[in-house]
Amino acid sequence: MLFNKMGMNMKKDKTQVSNSKRGFLKGLGAVAAATPIIGSMFGSDDANAAKADHEMYLRGTYFESCTCDTICPCLLLLDPTQGYCKAFLTWNIEKGHVGNVDVSGLNVSMWLNAPQNLLKGQFEMAVYIDERANNAQFNALREAYHGAYGGHLGVIASLGKGAEGAPREYLPTKRAKITYMVNSPSRHVIVEGIAENKMEQLAGAAGRPVMVHDTPLAVAPPYPITVSKASKLTYNDHGISHSWEGGNGLSSPFVYRDGANKQQAIEV
Repeated sequence: MLFNKMGMNMKKDKTQVSNSKRGFLKGLGAVAAATPIIGSMFGSDDANAAKADHEMYLRGTYFESCTCDTICPCLLLLDPTQGYCKAFLTWNIEKGHVGNVDVSGLNVSMWLNAPQNLLKGQFEMAVYIDERANNAQFNALREAYHGAYGGHLGVIASLGKGAEGAPREYLPTKRAKITYMVNSPSRHVIVEGIAENKMEQLAGAAGRPVMVHDTPLAVAPPYPITVSKASKLTYNDHGISHSWEGGNGLSSPFVYRDGANKQQAIEV
């Protein structure tokens, strides 16, 4: 009888995990399908027209590194290499607006700690907004990166800490001097007094970069992801001290728009 109950519980748990994966992938797919690749470098008139049609529209480039081995198994919804995934991400917003606030030219960084398989959520997250942002820009970007406008940022926010049905919990958002540098094949960001992230992209066939695409998990679908190796990642804030070398590095263009998956968030 006990064996039967255990078997039933195992089946139930597997069904719940399977349903969770399907729901998460459905959310990612819906956002990716609604995010066309507009011009090789976002330079077309169509891109600007699309920008005007949405309450939130952000486009630019981003990169991140984490504690996983290259290539990060989280991209395939597998367990993180270390059992957890601690990452630091930075976005350079080339063009964009949130509501009626223009946020073009600003940078945003994020500390993220996923304590187990990413599908299980409960991420610890802290957002850092470019010190050049005025109060309206700061508030607009904080809301966007807390998932208030939905879209893919809402999908990411939905995995944050918090009880089911309750607001997602973030560490307090801060202003910071963010220096974002891309000198291919190197990428380097310094968040003054808080973090540093440096990586070099891997060399592939004929000297071309190593790239992956169509992964079920991505920070910026549907764009192909360039794979790097991180030579330095340090983070010190909110009572957290983290240092890692030789981890995974990822980079790509991004386009984020408002949409479903809107979230409520609190800072704790």
